[in-house]
Amino acid sequence: MMVTLKESIDEKYGEKEDDLENLEFIVFVSCSPEAKRGMLPPLMTLNDYNIECFGDFSDFSSKIRHIRELDLTDNLLSDWSEVVDILTSFKSLTFLNLSNNLLNEPLDNAKSQVEEKLDNANLAMEKLVLNGNNVNWSTVVDLVKKTPKLQELHLSTNNLEDPGDASLEHENLRYLYLSCNPINDFSSVSMNLISNCKSLEFLSLAECPVDRLPEVDDLPSLPTQLRSLNVSTTKIKSWDEVEKLRKFRGLNELRIQGCPFLDEYTAHEKRMMLIARLPNVKAMNGGSPITTVEREDAERAFIRHFLDTPEDKRPARFNELIAVHGLLDPLVNIDLTPEESVKVSIYHGDECREESISVRQSVKQFKQKLQEYFNIAPINMRLWYYDQEMTKIAGPEEMKFANKELYTYNVINGDYFVVDEKAQLRVLTGSPRANSMVFGSLSPTGNTSGNTRIRRKSSESSFPQNPRTRRKSSGRTSPGRTSPSPFQSGGKSGPFTPSSPSAKTPVVRNLFGNSNVRNPVDQHYGEFFHSKVFPDANIS
Repeated sequence: MMVTLKESIDEKYGEKEDDLENLEFIVFVSCSPEAKRGMLPPLMTLNDYNIECFGDFSDFSSKIRHIRELDLTDNLLSDWSEVVDILTSFKSLTFLNLSNNLLNEPLDNAKSQVEEKLDNANLAMEKLVLNGNNVNWSTVVDLVKKTPKLQELHLSTNNLEDPGDASLEHENLRYLYLSCNPINDFSSVSMNLISNCKSLEFLSLAECPVDRLPEVDDLPSLPTQLRSLNVSTTKIKSWDEVEKLRKFRGLNELRIQGCPFLDEYTAHEKRMMLIARLPNVKAMNGGSPITTVEREDAERAFIRHFLDTPEDKRPARFNELIAVHGLLDPLVNIDLTPEESVKVSIYHGDECREESISVRQSVKQFKQKLQEYFNIAPINMRLWYYDQEMTKIAGPEEMKFANKELYTYNVINGDYFVVDEKAQLRVLTGSPRANSMVFGSLSPTGNTSGNTRIRRKSSESSFPQNPRTRRKSSGRTSPGRTSPSPFQSGGKSGPFTPSSPSAKTPVVRNLFGNSNVRNPVDQHYGEFFHSKVFPDANIS
């Protein structure tokens, strides 16, 4: 059984009484005055409903007279008489989309019925979409004649070849889409097909195998109102063809991308070259309008581009721009692209390696690479960067941030890195923390075996017992006086003063073994390696 448009409309937009009986509460939400009056919505979409014919609308005509837009994409309509029934029954229809149906038969098969119905109808149709139907030129010409209010016609992907003698005659047609058709001859389109469409403003031949534009003598046949042209992804292959666009009367918007002659340029160069060659175009490839500054920059760049070209091979536009801007000097070409890799030295103890490293890696990745060289886990590693100049002033810089990339340190050829290993400290056996391991600087005295710092047991006293017995208080104590501190000895050094050899003193261990320096940077931190790598540098 054939699916009709009437049944599909009723299925999607009609009231379903069976469903209403099972509902205790019904809430109607309406956003259009038509729906409030029990009418169908003015915009209807019935895509992929397998609609094959129009159906009986005799008792339904009052409900569809207000419908303005109807989308029937991906259905099975194949008879033009059914399409004519739709056009004549929907009195207010201004937009009809019939893309990807089966309307590949000529209109002549039902011409008598079609002409009679269309002649008696005052169609309000303004936009008609027939993409992907394999319609022929004769059908298109007949339909256009019967739709006097038509403004926009879509005929893409219809396997339409050069129109030959076919000619569209229409006073109101403004937009014509012929994309993705095997049309080779632009002149045939301009001279025959659209020459009598005086109001035509936009023409699209995108993805058509057009390789040449109309000759200058044929340009008067183009509609004078044609202001926008799309020739993207065509086979236009020379700048000489593009130069013809300067003669298009009224043309101020152009889309031209994906053509063979543009492949050698970057996106920026393409735009600059097109702007400089086409002074009449005011908008390019859907971008923002071309400003006066952008056009002047493009024209100056065009002059410099052809400075080294022999005079007999320069385009005519070159001399025109010379008359406006003069003969310009070439710009200095400065390459500011950062280096991807640099050659540096890497020190660890007495070992030195010269490696070429990538500056696009992070500190974490660099430490993982250094682990392969020196067998030090990144978690136990301290890494220092020595800049050839800044080290003289501020000393080295420790690389602490794992995700920071090396190029942010401004690493250049000849710089170097120093790898240091965090020392491990072990506590004395018997201590509550005997099995724990901590990281820190080694003892500077070297008196303990194994370079370990001995921590006293918690049971031992921090200070030796005082052999003197405490003097009894006389009972009279001056206000505010307290017992003397065990470290106070009248200014004389003794066994309990901080200066005593047995007392602990703060130790700051230098990366290179100097444990008596509190601020390594102030005392020329890394002077040994800096003088070794840069023997001519004097660190003051």
